[in-house]
Amino acid sequence: MRPIRDSDLPPVKELTRAFFRAVNPHVEPVEFEEKWQAALRSPMRFMRSFPQAWHVDLLDVPRARVPGGRCLCFGDAHPDNFGLITFTVGPRYVFNDLDDAGPGLAALDALRYFTVLRLLLDDRKALAELMELYEDMLQGNEPLRELPEALYPDVAARDARQLAKWTEGEAFRFDEPSLNLSRAEAGTGDRLLEALGRSGQLSEVEVLALAHRDRDAGGSGGLERYLILGRERGGERRLRLLELKETTHAATSWNNFLHEDEDRLERAKASIWRGLEVPFYREVQVGRSVYLLRDRLGRASVDIEALSKRDLRAVLEAQVSILARQHAEAFAGLDLDKLDDWLRESLDVTARRWLKAYERARRR
Repeated sequence: MRPIRDSDLPPVKELTRAFFRAVNPHVEPVEFEEKWQAALRSPMRFMRSFPQAWHVDLLDVPRARVPGGRCLCFGDAHPDNFGLITFTVGPRYVFNDLDDAGPGLAALDALRYFTVLRLLLDDRKALAELMELYEDMLQGNEPLRELPEALYPDVAARDARQLAKWTEGEAFRFDEPSLNLSRAEAGTGDRLLEALGRSGQLSEVEVLALAHRDRDAGGSGGLERYLILGRERGGERRLRLLELKETTHAATSWNNFLHEDEDRLERAKASIWRGLEVPFYREVQVGRSVYLLRDRLGRASVDIEALSKRDLRAVLEAQVSILARQHAEAFAGLDLDKLDDWLRESLDVTARRWLKAYERARRR
C-alpha cells in the first residue's frame, strides 16, 4: 500500500489563516486572533492548536490508501494530551483529553501523534524506535509499558498549587490580572447553576463561587470557560475546583462528515479509559450550548520538556502503549510491514507539510 504523497493533498499554500479560521467557526474573531498568535510560538503548538485542520486536510486521501480499519480514535493525540487522572480506583496515567475523540481511521490517528512527535523531537533514531515499538505492540510482540510510578507527578502538590493560584479562602482571586478571571454575568451564572442543579452533577457539592475565565491558547482556545469553587457536603468537606468548558464538534467529526452522536463522550470514556470512573467528567446542556464539567484537581501532567532523555523515553513508551492498545483491533490481520512502510513515508510528508505551513504563517 503506497503512503500518503504530496499529490494526495491540497498545496501547502492553501493552509492559510483563512483555512484555519474556517474550520474553527465556533471561535469569535477576536478570540481566534489571540489563539492564532499563541499557536505561532512553535511548530508543535501550531499543530496541536488546530486538530480540526488535521482531519479536514486529509479528506482527499483515498480510503484505499490508508491501511487498517476504524476504531474509537483519540482525535488529537499528542504528547501533552496524556497525564495522571485520579479515578475512583486511584491515579492512572491515561490519554486525558477526550474533546476530539470519536470514530476514525486508526492509521491516521497514529500518524497525527507521530507527526507532532517529529516536530517536538530532534532525534530521528528515537522516533523510529518508538514507531517500531508501537508496531510490535500492535502485534503482541512487545508488552505494553506502564509509566513508572517514580515518574508520577505529585498530584497533591499540584492540587495545592491550583487552589493557591485561583482562590483565596473561599473566593476567587479576581484582583489578579494574570488569571484573566471575571465575575460571571448574573443571568449567565444563574443559568449555568440551574442547569447543573437539574443534571444532579453537583448534588454532593456546595457551590461557593463562580468565575468566568478567558483562555486563548491550545485546541480549546476561544471557547467559553467557567470555574466553580465548591465544598463537599459530607466527609472531609474538601474544597473542589471544577471547570465548565464549552464544547464544540469533535475534530474527528470533520473527517466523518457527520456530527457526533449524543453519547460520543460516554463511548469515548468507556473505550479509552476502559471502565475507569472519575467523579466529574460529564456534559451539561445550558440553553443551546453544551459544557463539559470536569475536575481541575486530582490530575497532573508530566512536564516532558523538563525530563532527562531516559525519563522522556519511558514517558513516550507509555504513551505509545496507550495508542497501541486502542488501535490494535483496527489492524488485526494486517501485514504490519505494510503499516511500517506506510507510516514512515507518510510521516515524512505530513511533518514536512505542517512545518512549512507553520513557517508560512510566521512570515505573514
